[in-house]
Amino acid sequence: MESLAVCWLFPGQLIQIDTVCLDCGEPIRIRLRDEELIEIEPPSTVGYMLSPFAQWREGSGAFN
Repeated sequence: MESLAVCWLFPGQLIQIDTVCLDCGEPIRIRLRDEELIEIEPPSTVGYMLSPFAQWREGSGAFN
């Protein structure tokens, strides 16, 4: 999931992330621009974050 943060380094640019599933080794491709996901292959791809969603915006809006 940390790789998705790269979009903040290149505002307005189309970013492509090619990786593999850590479970089965199948290829995963994610294309995004700013906060918009353009493409996710395969469409059944899911992500996991250890930080609870409810804590993302606590305090000053930074991750805790």
